[in-house]
Amino acid sequence: MNDARPRAEIVIVQTTVPEYRLRFFASLADALGSGLEIVSGEEDFALDVRHAHPVGYWRVRNRFLARRRLLWQSGVLRRVVGAPTAVLVLNPRILSNWFVLLARRARGRRTILWGHAWPRRGRGTATDRVRRFMRRLADTLIVYTEAEADELRALDPGVDVVAAPNALYPSSELGPAHTELTTDFLFVGRVNEEKKPALLLDAFLAAEPELPDDVRVVFLGDGPLRGPLEERARVRGDGRVVFLGHVSDTEQLRSAYGRAIASVAPGTTGLSLIQSLGFGVPMILVREALHGPETEAATEGANAVYVASDSVSELANALKEAAATRDAWRARRAEIAAPIVAKYSVDAMVQAFLVALRVDVSRSSSREPNAHPRDESDESRALAGERSS
Repeated sequence: MNDARPRAEIVIVQTTVPEYRLRFFASLADALGSGLEIVSGEEDFALDVRHAHPVGYWRVRNRFLARRRLLWQSGVLRRVVGAPTAVLVLNPRILSNWFVLLARRARGRRTILWGHAWPRRGRGTATDRVRRFMRRLADTLIVYTEAEADELRALDPGVDVVAAPNALYPSSELGPAHTELTTDFLFVGRVNEEKKPALLLDAFLAAEPELPDDVRVVFLGDGPLRGPLEERARVRGDGRVVFLGHVSDTEQLRSAYGRAIASVAPGTTGLSLIQSLGFGVPMILVREALHGPETEAATEGANAVYVASDSVSELANALKEAAATRDAWRARRAEIAAPIVAKYSVDAMVQAFLVALRVDVSRSSSREPNAHPRDESDESRALAGERSS
């Protein structure tokens, strides 16, 4: 691919762009006009993460090292080092980001790091010390929650940090999903070991004799465990275990959540919690797991039920209790959704980014729409040529 396209004023570098990020990037592009470019590879550390193509997209090549524990993004330095403002992923395992940070610091260019404040295993770990050094090379940090921002300010009072709550939908598409009858326990996400879908299936089968006859468990998502679990459901043949595969259409998701008694996260969760609560549906989740910071939105008894990790019996009991009280949970959907609509919308996330980017928020709505062509046929041909090289 050649460098014919002018370098943008603001460049955001991503490992990949999952489908759930498209709404945010489209809204941010609308706010910034033609000044935004998304630089990304097309393969994630996790093989089951799907890449999408946002507007203003520039492809680089992801080269994984050390059994996929480290990453070098070929082409990032050429595209990003000279940009007036760059936003990089706050992940020390992306080696090319270190070089970009140092080069931009030497040139006096403003660099923002975006991501989790702390490593998945928490503060005080060896990787946290590396992450802290990386944070100090940036001019501004964007993190996912106000709690993370407050913790960083307490650690380093001079840090410039902005909280941009992780979001999936504009506020206009959030709100309670109304339905006359709730029948389903809903699993939404990648069907892999980390998410522990087999634990939910085991718990549902254990609880089934005491559940109303209309209650089902529905899996939305794909992944390596889908085949084996679907085969178990096929052998049963009673239609109470359903696999719908990957679903991204908002109205289809709203319909699925509308039928849900509760969503269930037997393994790790993060954005799926926000999605569930945003539609007014409570979540059953486990206490001990490497959850994302979004679980700050979960309040036991108000919009969530916590159970012990890896306990089939405790999860089965939670399913039975939720089914017995489903009318009460359904009646509280507006109450559950309201704080998510207010805080965890794409609108709020974009506004937080504009603050971090030092864009005049009062003028952002009057900017010209994103000028990068949405018809990417020319770029697609260039990408095809690069892939074949």
